Amino acid sequence: MKINIPKNSLPVIGILIILVLMELFAPQPIDWTRNFNEDDKRPFGCFLLRELIEQELFPEQEFEVSRDAIFSYPVVDSLAANKNYIFVTDDFSPQEWEIKLLLDLVQNGNQILIATSNLGKVFSDSLHVQFGSDLDFIDLAVKNTQSQNFENPKLKDKNNSKYPKAFDNTSINKFRKDSLIVLGRDNQKRIQLVKIPYGKGNFFISSQPLAFTNYNVVQSKNADYIAGVFSYLPSKPIVWDEYYKPLRALRSKSPIEFLLSSPPLKMAYYLLLACLILVLVFQGKRKQKMIPILKPIPNKTLEFIRTMGRLYYNRKNHKDIALKKIKYLKEFCKTRYHIDLTIDTLNEISKRSGISLKTLEILIKQVNQISNSNNISNEELEDLNSKVEYIYKSGK
Repeated sequence: MKINIPKNSLPVIGILIILVLMELFAPQPIDWTRNFNEDDKRPFGCFLLRELIEQELFPEQEFEVSRDAIFSYPVVDSLAANKNYIFVTDDFSPQEWEIKLLLDLVQNGNQILIATSNLGKVFSDSLHVQFGSDLDFIDLAVKNTQSQNFENPKLKDKNNSKYPKAFDNTSINKFRKDSLIVLGRDNQKRIQLVKIPYGKGNFFISSQPLAFTNYNVVQSKNADYIAGVFSYLPSKPIVWDEYYKPLRALRSKSPIEFLLSSPPLKMAYYLLLACLILVLVFQGKRKQKMIPILKPIPNKTLEFIRTMGRLYYNRKNHKDIALKKIKYLKEFCKTRYHIDLTIDTLNEISKRSGISLKTLEILIKQVNQISNSNNISNEELEDLNSKVEYIYKSGK
């Protein structure tokens, strides 16, 4: 099939092609989205942390990725094999029934490491710790020299682990002294890492989730800090959480979402749509036929009503019109009030319609007179019509 492309559209097509090539070969900006996913290689993903755990820190232990909520975890008891549960996210706010399961896990000997910059209020109250943010002018002056270190002399580094860009201004500022052990502080002496014994296991809480991301793993000696944190965990299987992540609600497995997630596939998809639109435009112009104008069918209802009106007016058969009025009135009463219009049912119709019984008696008397007479006058017809219209308008 030959496509005729107008000459005046060639500059537009040329500009479109140039824009597509520029988009394909232009350098991609760095995506600083906080996702903390175990397979994400962007700065704030945790791909390098997973490799560090599997290859260096726990090479002989099973690494399990959990994509379910806590309430879907299998029920375990004190005799089950203990594990290390890892939660790295920017907001960890489990519900009450989930907190009970977490406490049961630790009570039975499991270890739970939570790195988050926001701990839910209910969970904070359960652990007797509270996060806070106390940014001041001193923090702004030392923003490029933020660092943290351990309290344990065996793990403490003389030069500290430095975080020039990726460091949250949160710390553990309220806690019960007899319920936890301070493991690490930042260079402002604010608490960043604690251990909370509970039953046979322990909670390890860090207020710096960015310290565990790809960006900080590759920074000088920051991997040593991560190794120091994980050295508190026993050599047990690892359960990595992928459910409580900041972008969980945006995940999708649809084909379109997959195409748009990759820049080359995204560009190819848009280019295909542009080509289809061009084909539709030019082929539509070439093959479109004239659509005949169809005149709408005229509405002759009013003409019919006028004709019937003239017919009755010329014949002057007032009784016939009155009988039709009476017939429609009886049908109205039967449909609206579910009762026939007779002299015996006037009292019931009065109750249901709210029209006075006297008015209905006058109406039924006139109806009987018209039904028994041979002819009626124009005045009698108008009087009947006014009464019937009153029933229509005044009835409930």
